[in-house]
Amino acid sequence: MDLSQRKQKILKAVIDEYIGTAEPVGSRAISKKDDLGLSSATIRNEMADLEEMGYLIQPHTSAGRIPTDIGYRFYVNSLMKRYKMSVEALEKLNMIMAERVNHLEMIIKKASLIASTLTEYTTVVTSPKLNSSVIKKLELINIGHGNVMALIITGAGMVKNQSVAISLSDEQALELSKIISDRISGRTADELTFDIIKEIEDAAAKSVDIPSKVLINILNFVYEAIDSLDETEIYVNNAKSILSYPEFSDTKKAREMLEFLESKENLVKMIGTPKDGVDVKIGTENEFAELENSSLVTVNYKVGDKVVGRIGVIGPKRMNYAKVIASLDCISNQIDKILGEMYREESEE
Repeated sequence: MDLSQRKQKILKAVIDEYIGTAEPVGSRAISKKDDLGLSSATIRNEMADLEEMGYLIQPHTSAGRIPTDIGYRFYVNSLMKRYKMSVEALEKLNMIMAERVNHLEMIIKKASLIASTLTEYTTVVTSPKLNSSVIKKLELINIGHGNVMALIITGAGMVKNQSVAISLSDEQALELSKIISDRISGRTADELTFDIIKEIEDAAAKSVDIPSKVLINILNFVYEAIDSLDETEIYVNNAKSILSYPEFSDTKKAREMLEFLESKENLVKMIGTPKDGVDVKIGTENEFAELENSSLVTVNYKVGDKVVGRIGVIGPKRMNYAKVIASLDCISNQIDKILGEMYREESEE
């Protein structure tokens, strides 16, 4: 059943009021809105109709009404006004994101922090899948006491490192680094075949006087590090912000939510499959029971036309959707721009 213009105005007024106060909204509060021009009795009747239609609910007999998930969905799809970011906020975002950072992980962490600051909610960001990223080099650094630090560096600035229990002189470490880097530099992870690894093994056997077992340990690290480039990393910021909202004043609910946010597996599933544009999931639209009192807003970020990661905001269902959507849109555009420049530089090297 379609909502009349009057019902839509009243529903919007109820949700706007509830977003700001977190208190059930009565007809008297709505009647004071100058732009409605309706009596308290008329508003009360319309609110009763909206409740019967499933858009509002009355939590207590003597209380006002609050939106249902259906009410929020109609609000997000049809009623909320577009939020315009302030010039000050945009300038600050541009300034922070424009600071030159060559390390991909720092860019993503910075984006998470900015999103949390702008929205005041919990943010979740997935790192890009880097199996298509060009490997820049491998370095072996003698750190003494029979240990070598092995580092793989991608053109995008991602670094994987691990201490390997082997004894190499500085000269051996330098020579072996060159042998391996010469054969993996400029390649993507999925271009590293068994034949290339065998070639590294043969060249090392001729040039570096080290036991084959030592070389195998290093090559195992290369395999594992390259394989892990395709793993999704999750960065969570401001998780404890949920404790400041009355929806989570119940200790049990708050604890369940915080425990949920500590699980990487949950967060990867929660942030979900990439979709075009901004995606909003309200309450029970989320697949996890822990999120039935929350909303999740997500957006992709890209390199060119390829989606490589997602950034999301979790908050109470009465979140300021317009502000969150506008903030995420701006941040994702900034990430797209920075990653585009970074990967262009990588491909030109």
